Amino acid sequence: MTSNSNMESPATILFVDDEPGIRTTLSSILSGFGFTVTTAATVPEALNLIATRQFDVLVSDLNIGHPADGFTVVSAMRRTQPNAITFILTGYPDFESALEAIRQQVDDYLVKPTDINALVENIRQKLANPRRAAQEIEAKRLADVLEENKSDMVQQWLLVAKQDAQLSSLPLSDSERAGHLAGVIEEMIRKSRGQDFSRESLSAATAHGKQRFAQGYAIPMIVREARILQDVVSRTVQNNLLRADISFVIPDMIRIGGTIQVLLEESIDAYLHARDSRTEVVSRQSATSILLLSADRELALLRASVLKHAGFAVTQPDGISEAMRSLKEKKFDALIISYSVKTKNAAEMTRLFQQQNPNSPIITMVKGKWQNLKTDGEIVVAGEEGPEALVEAVQASVNRKKLQRVK
Repeated sequence: MTSNSNMESPATILFVDDEPGIRTTLSSILSGFGFTVTTAATVPEALNLIATRQFDVLVSDLNIGHPADGFTVVSAMRRTQPNAITFILTGYPDFESALEAIRQQVDDYLVKPTDINALVENIRQKLANPRRAAQEIEAKRLADVLEENKSDMVQQWLLVAKQDAQLSSLPLSDSERAGHLAGVIEEMIRKSRGQDFSRESLSAATAHGKQRFAQGYAIPMIVREARILQDVVSRTVQNNLLRADISFVIPDMIRIGGTIQVLLEESIDAYLHARDSRTEVVSRQSATSILLLSADRELALLRASVLKHAGFAVTQPDGISEAMRSLKEKKFDALIISYSVKTKNAAEMTRLFQQQNPNSPIITMVKGKWQNLKTDGEIVVAGEEGPEALVEAVQASVNRKKLQRVK
């Protein structure tokens, strides 16, 4: 009879999960299949075990207390025990695309609830056919990744912005549209390296806000630009995840997101200050005249009240005949037309308004299924955005038209 000392030692597994029930149950099942299982409930506990003990397999939950902390455990295992088999468990199937990007750092991933037999068979196959440890790639902080991809990020952002229906409605050159981005990316790099905000970047954000007001932007458009930048940064990081130091990805991304937020707030504050200064000048002149067309009288009264409170002179015709008469008798600085107006009447009113007021903007109010319709308006506002969005849209579009006339 062969002694246990001559038998092959069972494979050792480190299982990391912060849910006690899953940790206890799965470790017990794996032990029943002949594996020696050690468990950890936190990232620090897992890192300590990796530093002090040898394992054949790592099975780690993706989210251990915080989103994506499983990457930190995987990265530590790869560096200290490169021959260990690594598995990630995730409860979010939609996150699979990100996991695909790190296939060379993770041997496989499984979506919870996982099939135990499939997991065991997968472990056994990979233990029986061990991969060669990949040649170690020097891990880089996100600051270096962003530094290497600055120009490409600007071009990606510009491409998306020029395809965006709202942002592309402004007739700007590429330099006018994206001239501020290089400075924003530089500041993200500085912050991800732990440096303080520079005076130059804050001053640039202030200048950007003033410039966007002068160019006829509305605040939601500035916010949309920031969201596009966040998406571009996320894609850049994902595409370079194999080269990034995963241990620092999360804190670096938090710093980058915070940088975008601070600079966005600076820009919006400057925009509001420029708008308020402009409003003071306008208030000393004749009020901006608005023609408001809506088939929903109750809603129209509410919108008229909001616009009047903001300092606009609002004409609210009762019916198509009165609207036609108003158009023929008076000039207006802007037209606001609601989705509730019948399509035929809306087209006729819009055409007549453009003939009578060729330099005045048209703002279209939309809702629900109408939000994706093409309109003749220079700017579209969704009813769900609230009264502030309507006021912003009117002020921005009127200001834009005035600037175009000056040019």
